[in-house]
Amino acid sequence: MESGDLRRLREQYEKAQRRVIELQRAVARAFAGNGPSEELDALNAELDEALAAADALKDELERREAVQRARERHQKDALGDDRLVEVPLASGSRAALPAGMLRVTEADMYDGPHGRSFIHDLFAAQVKGDVQALERITRHQAYEAERYAVSSGTLGGIIPPQYLIDLYAKAPRNGRVFCDQVNRQPLPDVGMSLIVPRLTQGTTAAVQASENTTVATQDPVETDLTVPVRTIAGYLPVSRQTLERAAYSDQILFEDLIARYFATLDAQALNGSGASGEMLGVLNTAGVSSSTASTGTVAAVWPKVADVIQQINTALAGVGYVADKIFMHPRRWGFFEAALDTANRPLFGLDGAGNYAPFAQGQAAGVGQVGRMHGLPVFIDPNIPTNLGAGTNEDRIIVTASQVVHLWERTADPVTLAFEQSAANQLQVQLVVYGYAAFTAGRYPAAVGVVSGAGLAPPTF
Repeated sequence: MESGDLRRLREQYEKAQRRVIELQRAVARAFAGNGPSEELDALNAELDEALAAADALKDELERREAVQRARERHQKDALGDDRLVEVPLASGSRAALPAGMLRVTEADMYDGPHGRSFIHDLFAAQVKGDVQALERITRHQAYEAERYAVSSGTLGGIIPPQYLIDLYAKAPRNGRVFCDQVNRQPLPDVGMSLIVPRLTQGTTAAVQASENTTVATQDPVETDLTVPVRTIAGYLPVSRQTLERAAYSDQILFEDLIARYFATLDAQALNGSGASGEMLGVLNTAGVSSSTASTGTVAAVWPKVADVIQQINTALAGVGYVADKIFMHPRRWGFFEAALDTANRPLFGLDGAGNYAPFAQGQAAGVGQVGRMHGLPVFIDPNIPTNLGAGTNEDRIIVTASQVVHLWERTADPVTLAFEQSAANQLQVQLVVYGYAAFTAGRYPAAVGVVSGAGLAPPTF
């Protein structure tokens, strides 16, 4: 049973948490409203003090809880460890075990879509200040931190329950095919830009013409490549009735937010303009290898893919990189699948069908890797644009030496959720998800090859 002192300490800690949340909202409002810097500085200082106070209370609370648990274990042990207790086994049978061997593993309170609602409690704790919901979220945080040895100082870094992570884990696979296939690295903790040194002109070596003559020399030229860190964010407007009265499914909300985030990240890496806060995507990177298909036939497009592959290999084989992956839109893969020879036999050897003059091997449907062309794996990505070219109706085929196409992300993104009532007069709550990422194909621009042209207009089936 919890002592009075421990209960009062818990109440003080919950009050401190609520104060932290209030100050976080005040800082956010001041920042969004472009308020005076003095006001923002004062709020940040007050928030730092509140965080320190909450952390101190948390440490003391955890210490006292540990002492109480130790006392309770001691009292139980005094009853005698030689008692036999019958317990059920996973096999369905039962066995008698000494009481001293028993261990109780408490399941997470958010154990599935039919249990308590994680989203509802998060809403109630952060927006309505519900103490009981805040306590459940706090206990959930402690449970997850103990399981994964992670920490979260405030509600700004909520750890979703495992069943939600399992449910939206497929969003990265479906929504970010290209991003999952490039060189992914952790984003540094601070800074809004990354500096990548580039040796744009190397040294030289040549045959000495004769003895005692000057050998070849050339000074290297280094140019820094600056890669900006971009913010990607999205929100889901939800009515208060949905969160307060309806048994709305958590996984629907999470999947929608996560899918939006990753689809935007993937589209940015492919076709971001580099302006107005966007990434500079591969299709807009200067100096990439290229080849133009003017006619929309397999015979016209096929060699252009081979062309950009050889361009990449020619440019980078000397530094140890070669073309290793091909990306295309689903309609372009369908264009290749539909190709027939003069006897109406398929050119492609697809799963479940014979091939007579195979250009490639693969499967007819899917997102992600679907087959091989020119000896390289082919990935379908619906985020490749289809409104390019003079007729604004072309797609692109992208070939990469993926080891030198770089994406930096925070490993936890997007995790943090924020609740903002910008439409309170409509009884609307906005669930916000955001993250930071940086992308570049500019370290070795020639490591990317793009097939373009009128031959990549919508195919006819």
